[in-house]
Amino acid sequence: MSGRGITLDGVRAGYGETVVLEGVSLELPAKGTLALLGRNGVGKTTLLATIMGHTTLHGGTIAFDGQSIGGMAPHRRARLGLGWVPQERDIFRSLTVEENLAVAERPGRWTMARVYDLFPKLAERRRHYGNELSGGEQQMLAIGRALMGNPAVLLMDEPMEGLAPVIVDVVLKGIERLKREDDLAILLVEQHARLALGATERAVVLDRGKVVHAGASSDLLRAPERLAALMGVERRPMV
Repeated sequence: MSGRGITLDGVRAGYGETVVLEGVSLELPAKGTLALLGRNGVGKTTLLATIMGHTTLHGGTIAFDGQSIGGMAPHRRARLGLGWVPQERDIFRSLTVEENLAVAERPGRWTMARVYDLFPKLAERRRHYGNELSGGEQQMLAIGRALMGNPAVLLMDEPMEGLAPVIVDVVLKGIERLKREDDLAILLVEQHARLALGATERAVVLDRGKVVHAGASSDLLRAPERLAALMGVERRPMV
């Protein structure tokens, strides 16, 4: 599957009649990497859920590979090439590692052997059930399961949350390998802003459901005071 990108233009979305996202526009090009930053509760997870079709779209457009998907069911979006690593991981605890990967398998470049090469710990634990895995192993499994669907765009919701530093390093190295070796576009939501910026080319900051900053990740890394201000913003105009 060749690399493809996703574009949001003026998206208003939320849960039922409650609007969380207010006119969000952003672009993740084919093979691009984008960090989505902001305080807790500003709409980052809602934005990923909206891309996947799990919220109510009140306005604006969502396009994948140039095709409007705003009215498309979540399972159809997944089949088109959207992969999601949810914050809760949502692995099947009563299935083994191998079974968790197998149920998500679709034809393509990502196979079980390749997932095991990316995360060797999963190969060691392949016969263990989901409820027998550590938090870090569950996170690796959630990423591996998303890859087994052979996506063109990978949405990752706080993949390093609650992990020990050594496991964070494993996850970051996995993301770096994906950037080097695969044909993926990656949208990374992460509370650890500097880690996310170091792993991506561009960054968007949300506040109260609106985009308040968009630019190169490297620019924010070089401006720690600016980054700190953005991560603590109230309602401000986009800059």
